[in-house]
Amino acid sequence: MLTSNQQLIALEVRNKAQFNKVSELDLSAQKPPRHPSQFEDSKKKRHQKEENINKVSLPSLPNIKKMDIGGNELLPKQNMINYGNGLRIQSRLPKLEPKSEIPRPQYRSNDPGARHHPEESPQYQSVTPERRQQQSPDRQQLTINKKRLLAKTCGLGQFSHRTKPGCLPNKTIKTNQDSAITFPSNIEQLGYNLVAICDGHGLNGHLVSQFIKQALPKYIEYHLEENNIRLSLIKAFEQTNKEIWNSEVDTALSGSTTVALLCKRDQDVIRLWSANVGDSRAILCRNQDGWRAIELSIDQKPSRQEEKQRIINFGGRVECQKDFYGNSVGPERVWLQYVDAPGLAMTRSMGDKIGAQAGVIAEPEILEFTTQPSDKFIVIASDGVWEYLTNEEVMQVVIPYYEKENIDLAADRVVAESIAAWKRHSLSRDDITCVVVYLK
Repeated sequence: MLTSNQQLIALEVRNKAQFNKVSELDLSAQKPPRHPSQFEDSKKKRHQKEENINKVSLPSLPNIKKMDIGGNELLPKQNMINYGNGLRIQSRLPKLEPKSEIPRPQYRSNDPGARHHPEESPQYQSVTPERRQQQSPDRQQLTINKKRLLAKTCGLGQFSHRTKPGCLPNKTIKTNQDSAITFPSNIEQLGYNLVAICDGHGLNGHLVSQFIKQALPKYIEYHLEENNIRLSLIKAFEQTNKEIWNSEVDTALSGSTTVALLCKRDQDVIRLWSANVGDSRAILCRNQDGWRAIELSIDQKPSRQEEKQRIINFGGRVECQKDFYGNSVGPERVWLQYVDAPGLAMTRSMGDKIGAQAGVIAEPEILEFTTQPSDKFIVIASDGVWEYLTNEEVMQVVIPYYEKENIDLAADRVVAESIAAWKRHSLSRDDITCVVVYLK
């Protein structure tokens, strides 16, 4: 018998012989048969995919055949577009003619003796302002005449009206709270002429001034009595103010000043009645031994002694506004006795319910005048004009335009000078409204 070691050695030899026999077997016969055609097709598809990745994809075109188009005899060669894939379709764009084939217009000269060259293009020369003035010396005069035609006529002569909204210190444009009443027809039918300026203030000041513009002419017409013009104007103003109080407009701290001129022509003279509530103003300019400005209204401000006394007697208070340190700032204003409100810079106003508790009234101050042949024009404006310009300065602005009869330009110039004055004195600007009336 074999020992245990000899048995182990014989077992290892037998296992090694079996492993060598298995490795010598041909396993290729057990693999599935190879199909060359399928292999080549898959290889071609792989190459086509790689080529398609490098190409730009184009939209598919309809399969249009040559017979569908109609043949070459119907489509000119230049109207066919070849897309490079054998398809040719008709172009929708029209044929552009060469520049040389476009017919040129024939420019003819006004001179019959001048030669005509149809192929030559006209020569345009630049026109400078000097050359324009030489070619048409009356052009500037024609422009002025057009401006004259823009001026409106009234029973007193001609007038022009201009307005400009104010701005805040940051140059933000405010809502224009000024309104102008310029010769309404209902008053002219009675043989009178009415012109007025309304300057609103407060949050709803523009609504109050517009309300006065609509209501005041109506109530003047209703109360007008030729025998007592003064009482008629007072009644019209008071009824207009009552309507404002009863309206839906909040007028607790909002109101408007109003200066109105009621005029009637009597042969060669004009009778004027001025009704003023607040600090808007009207002046009459007279040329007699030199130019002179005559005030048709008096500003009703707390600095006016009789107005200040009336406020104090009513129970109000007149003081300047105070800063953080208690120093006086700005003009004198109207306040309640124990409350720092409303702080109005005028003693009469329409609206302003809280101001009425301090003595602010809507009764107008009536003045009567009769014009002379030397009276030339009237200027009526809001306090935006009179804040930094005196009566004489405004008159001197209008005089050159009056002499040249440039009616429309006069109101423009007054507004422009007022804006320049505000720029010199303040960062902000009040609303500016002006009406210039030329008397004839």
